[in-house]
Amino acid sequence: MISLLYGFSTGIGLWSVLEGISANPSLGVERLISQSVPQTFRESDIPPENSAPPLFDVDTSEQFNLYRLAIGDSISVSVRDFPEFSFGTLIDPEGQIRVPFLGKISIVGLTLDEVETKVAYELGQRYLQEDPEVIAVLTEPRPVQLTILGEINRPGYYFFGPGVSLNNVLVGVGGSTPLADLRSVIIRRRLVDGTVLEERVDLYTPLIQGKRLPDFRLQGGDTIIVSKLQIDQKDYDQTLIARTTLAQPSITIRVLVPSEPAGLAIRNLTLPNGSTFLDAVANLPPIIPLYSKEEVTLLRFDPEQGKVVSQGLNPIKTVENLDSTQYVTLRNEDVIIVSRTLLGKVLAAFNVITRPIRDLLGFTNFVSNLADFSPGDGFGGNNNNNNNN
Repeated sequence: MISLLYGFSTGIGLWSVLEGISANPSLGVERLISQSVPQTFRESDIPPENSAPPLFDVDTSEQFNLYRLAIGDSISVSVRDFPEFSFGTLIDPEGQIRVPFLGKISIVGLTLDEVETKVAYELGQRYLQEDPEVIAVLTEPRPVQLTILGEINRPGYYFFGPGVSLNNVLVGVGGSTPLADLRSVIIRRRLVDGTVLEERVDLYTPLIQGKRLPDFRLQGGDTIIVSKLQIDQKDYDQTLIARTTLAQPSITIRVLVPSEPAGLAIRNLTLPNGSTFLDAVANLPPIIPLYSKEEVTLLRFDPEQGKVVSQGLNPIKTVENLDSTQYVTLRNEDVIIVSRTLLGKVLAAFNVITRPIRDLLGFTNFVSNLADFSPGDGFGGNNNNNNNN
């Protein structure tokens, strides 16, 4: 029943020769190198804005569709007609598996097909008269460890369950920022031999066209980089994206109202992403009768112009007349000022600061610190922060 087994001495003598033969690509067997701990991706590793990795396509992106084994994967290997060689095992912390009669073999970075080829080749060369038929099955995939960078609400390192999709990952980490370009979500995958695979996934176009999002399956060690929207991109519907699950779910709006003795109070209003000025009017508490004001001012940092801009709005027209011109879509960290006098004091405070506001963070810090300006500037006392959800 069993084929003639070669002597162990012969097998040992052939081991060094077999290792050399296994490096021959014509035999379909990869030569492995030891797995090293991945380095932290630095800012310099993020591709520049003008980089153009190929667009992912589930039918043509063969390398990204392959599942490559790593530490933590469990596999089952069956050898047809020779059950004594069959086994199930977990890839150990050294990236190896223990095969009956063969001992330890490194398979990190191989696909299941390549594992079948390697095990069959080793058995055929050392113990059997010819290469047997081998079937390898992934019985328990490893957790997915990811590095997420760029225009994402909560960048960092994450663990997800096996088989997680790119879409679910973006939702799970809080969604993309308002400055994200979902046409260019870059996936970087480093192989054990140092090769770096990189492709671009377009999540925006399917949303616009009402099609299914690409089913991109991530693997442990992948890096996700959400690109930043270029300032001159006019064909990108940020309002639509703000209402999807791929964007951050909520935004914070700050409402400045007169208050004594501090001079002003800052109210934080949390709204669903994609909310309009009408939503803000409807969600403010009765102690802030915004709907009775003929005009309020919306302050916003505009990244396209690189400065703070203002816009007058009329709550009465918004509520009573349903004036569509007042349905301004709000952005995260927008500021609503409910008093002309208070607006004048805020504008005066702009002239006091020593460092110009160049980004959204600077604008947010300026608003948060308004109450710290001296009484001579129109403000003073402690900031009164209240959350109204």
